[in-house]
Amino acid sequence: MKVKYLSILFAPVIWLLFSSNVKETEVLYWGENGNLAWEDFSGDPRMDLNEIYALTSSGIMDSKGCKDGKIIFNIKAYFEKQESWVKSEARTDYVLAHEQLHFDITELYARKLRKILSQMEFNCGEEDRFEKFVSATLENWYNEQKNYDIITRHSVDRNKQIEWQYRIKMELSLLEDYAE
Repeated sequence: MKVKYLSILFAPVIWLLFSSNVKETEVLYWGENGNLAWEDFSGDPRMDLNEIYALTSSGIMDSKGCKDGKIIFNIKAYFEKQESWVKSEARTDYVLAHEQLHFDITELYARKLRKILSQMEFNCGEEDRFEKFVSATLENWYNEQKNYDIITRHSVDRNKQIEWQYRIKMELSLLEDYAE
């Protein structure tokens, strides 16, 4: 019997502003501590969800402001420890690699967003135009996350999993100039 591993992303199409009531210890930013470890998944597993063995909560946060008449911004990929969890039977290196790739895809789209925004100029007062570009990228990110789970069958298809790992690693390296 094959076991399905499901990763779910929260806040998929919403433009998030990082609120002050989230403690720094509850969040990991991509690249800060290396790769994810099972200890980072500190939420309580949902035992009522029979086919979900691991849940990853990651997102893309931005903050913006105005300086010298131009919109300035900061984009970060983050992982929420308290919202992410794993059931004991899924604590394998293979499943962790699948979950890590969800976080890597989040960073990839943060880099894509940084690149797009750095090539455009937004004046103060053009927040709606700015938000349009952010929302389009976040929608693409959300769709990519869904496609990843569909194509790899939540990591069950090992060959597809390897293909995705290679592709995302390559795309991240191509956008190295837009890493934080």
